Amino acid sequence: MQEVYQAIIDSIEKNEDAVLVTIIENVCSSPRSSGAKMLVYRDHAIVGTIGGGPLEANAIHNADAVFERKSGFTKRYLMNGTDAAKSEMICGGYGAILLTYISGDDQTAAEVFKTVLSAINNKKKGWLVTSYATEKTHPTRNEYCYISESGEVTGPNLLVGEKSGGILSAIKHVGIHAEENDPESLLIEKLQKKKIVYIFGGGHVAKETEMLARYVDFQTVIIEDRAEFANKERFPESDVYVVPSFNELPELPIDEESFIVILTRGHLGDYDALKAMLDTNAFYIGMIGSTYKRDLMFERLRREGVPQEQIDRVFSPIGLKLYGETPEEIAVSIVSQLILERSKLK
Repeated sequence: MQEVYQAIIDSIEKNEDAVLVTIIENVCSSPRSSGAKMLVYRDHAIVGTIGGGPLEANAIHNADAVFERKSGFTKRYLMNGTDAAKSEMICGGYGAILLTYISGDDQTAAEVFKTVLSAINNKKKGWLVTSYATEKTHPTRNEYCYISESGEVTGPNLLVGEKSGGILSAIKHVGIHAEENDPESLLIEKLQKKKIVYIFGGGHVAKETEMLARYVDFQTVIIEDRAEFANKERFPESDVYVVPSFNELPELPIDEESFIVILTRGHLGDYDALKAMLDTNAFYIGMIGSTYKRDLMFERLRREGVPQEQIDRVFSPIGLKLYGETPEEIAVSIVSQLILERSKLK
C-alpha cells in the first residue's frame, strides 16, 4: 500500500494527474480484498494492483473518463466463473470499485498522503477519508483528509459533527458513510501499523520465514543468541537483537496484535523463548517441532505451574500442514498460517 501512497505524492510533485482505484466492496472470492489500491496514469501505466485480469483492465479503461471529467465515480463489477477462466485468476466474486481523480496541482492531497505515509511508517493508527459522488452524473471534486487517532485532521475536515467519533470507531477496515439524500458519500479507511512478527532464531528456516513474512507485509524482528546468524548483513530489513541466551531477553514491545514465531536451533532455546512469550499478550505464538517435542515441553510447562489455558494458545507444530521439508517449504507453511491468523484481526 505504501508504494501507492508514495506514487501519489510523486505524481503531484511532478504535476502529473492520476486516478486512484480502490476496491470498496467485495463479496465471495473476488481477487483482492476491500481497500486494495492501484494508481493509474494517463498513459495507462499503473502502480499497485487490484487483482489483475479483466477487473483491472476495466478499471484502467474507466480511468480515462475520470481524467476527462476531473471527477471520480464508483463502478460495480462481477467476476463469474467464465470471467475468471478467461483470466489468470482462479476466483470469482462481485463488488464495487471507486475511481477518484488526483490533480497534479493538488498540494492539499499531497500533504494528506504524506501524513498517511508517515503515520503508517511510524506505526500510528488513523483514518483516510475520501469524498466522492454517489452518481456518475453528479461530478464533484474528490477530496481527501487524514484523521489521526487523537482527532487531528490533515486536509479538509470531511467528517464533521458530533457523530464523527462514533463513525470512525465503528469502521473495522473499510466503510462507506452517506447522509440521506446526499449526492456525495465518504469512503473511510482505517489505517493501522503493520503487524509485527518476532522470530526467535536466525537459522535457515528463520531466514526464509523472515523474507517471506516481509513480502506479505509483516514487519519482522529477529532475536538470536549467535551474532553470526543475527546481523544486518543477514537480515538487512529487520530489527535484530543478539541476546546472551533466550532466557535473557530485552524488553520487547509485544502487544495483543503481535505474532511470535519460535525457530531456535535447539529444544532449550525454544523452551526458554516459549515460556517467556507465554507471559505476554501476543495474538499468535507458534513453535517449530514434532508433536513429541511439543508434548514434552507442554508437560514441563505444566509442572512449572503454567496454566493450561496459556499453553493452549500455542500453535505447534507451527504452520499449516503442507508436508514441506525444505526450509523454503516450511517457511511457506508458517507464513501461510500467519496470513490466516492475521485475517482474524481485521
